[in-house]
Order: sequence, then structure tokens, then C-alpha cells
Amino acid sequence: MPRSLDPTSRMTIVLASDLDQPAETQPRLYAMHLNANQQRKLADGMSRMEASTTGEKIGAAIEACMICLIGWENMNDPVTGKPIVFGPDTLGEVLDVEEMAEVIGFVSSAATATKTDKKKSESPHLSGAGNSANPASESAET
Repeated sequence: MPRSLDPTSRMTIVLASDLDQPAETQPRLYAMHLNANQQRKLADGMSRMEASTTGEKIGAAIEACMICLIGWENMNDPVTGKPIVFGPDTLGEVLDVEEMAEVIGFVSSAATATKTDKKKSESPHLSGAGNSANPASESAET
């Protein structure tokens, strides 16, 4: 099943600034694995962030994050201690632009399948024999 369709497949993101927090109270963001169309929209949002004025950059960052984020945990109002509801309006009240860029960078890099992921997703040959040719990236000679 493609990762983007697997309802149990999500990424957990802990911002660099929160790595030293205790695990039970550590703020966490949750993102879904993106399909190709969502990856394109995320890339477009990243481009708009780079070429925009400050106000437009913030809007583009929020839109880009909302493409991939599906929720968060342990994001509490510092005054009341109550949980902050996840959404596009509250995202800009919780994260700054650099933190949003960190989230976008994490999701973008996770979209590139690792060598192990690629091997796991290879379909077996119908004949039962293994792959008769190595993938180009592994067998290319210089």
C-alpha cells in the first residue's frame, strides 16, 4: 500500500528546540506521507516562501505546513495550560517561520525513499526468480 494511503502511516516531528524536553511532555507535530501532487504543492509553497515579502512568506509557510501536518500533541497555552487546538489559524500562533521551515524540510526529506524503502517496495517476479538486473543507481559504473 502506498504510504500516502496508509492511515496508520504518519511521521512524528520534534522540533530541534524541543529535543531536550521530557518525552511525556515533549511537543510533537504529526505529518502524513505525501503523494506526488501534495509534494508538488509543498515545493511550490517552499518556492513562494523564498520569493516573497515577509507577510507573504508567513502565509506561504502556513499553507505549506497545512499540506502535510495532520495534528500535534503537547502544544499547550503557556498562560492557561490548556491544549491548543490544531488548525491553520492556530499554527501561526504556535510556530514561527523558522520552525515551519524545519517542519517543511523534514517532510520534504522524508518524501525521498531510502534504499531500504525501495527494496521493501520492490515487487517479486512472477516467476519466483529474483531481480535479473540491478537498479541503475546501484549498478552504474564510472
